[in-house]
Amino acid sequence: MPKEKETQTQGQEDVRRPHEEWAAQKGTPAWLLAAARVKAGWALGQEVTEMEFDRAVEAALKEVIR
Repeated sequence: MPKEKETQTQGQEDVRRPHEEWAAQKGTPAWLLAAARVKAGWALGQEVTEMEFDRAVEAALKEVIR
């Protein structure tokens, strides 16, 4: 039985949604979403986990644009 709980917990953490849905849910500005999309190499509508989305947004925020 503990294995089922572990599987369920992992399944909840690995929810995949289109990155546009994560952006709408989190209130991510359009410019930042576009930067994160390019930095991560995502196609339009590509499904990602919340962690992948957050990491891509962080990476885009740290990018220096001159």
